[in-house]
Amino acid sequence: MNSDQTSYGEDRRIWLGAHPALWIAIFGALIAFAWEMLQLPFYGTGELSPAEAAYRCGLASFGDAGIMVTAYLGASLGNGRTPWIVKWPISRFLVYLAIGLGITSAVELLAVGADWGWTYSSLMPLLPGTGIGLVPIIMWIIVPSATLWLARRMGVGPS
Repeated sequence: MNSDQTSYGEDRRIWLGAHPALWIAIFGALIAFAWEMLQLPFYGTGELSPAEAAYRCGLASFGDAGIMVTAYLGASLGNGRTPWIVKWPISRFLVYLAIGLGITSAVELLAVGADWGWTYSSLMPLLPGTGIGLVPIIMWIIVPSATLWLARRMGVGPS
């Protein structure tokens, strides 16, 4: 029997350490930065130098981490005292993803083509009927999921 379970299979893990939002911010920014750099061919970058591209991707990754923290806190409403990623209920995870997808979609709709925003390159596949790039939508599923997994490992240890 796993030491983290009772004889009835009930999960008895507890959160140890810093608030999950801290780990989500840290891991989220780091993973998002790597993703932002890798997705550059899908965006119109013009004649950006490597330093300027890294700077812009760094800013975007902080924004991505902010969205992840906001989505986590939103999914945490009404949860009580224990961080929900201890037991990882699918309902809260889906709310987390939905909040993030909503924010990401809104940002993409506002920013694409705006003077202060960005443009897509011809390589960017679009979600039909929306004008929203598929790459940022895929990003919101992969990067935040990996971020939550790493944050959970920091709080409860390996499974």
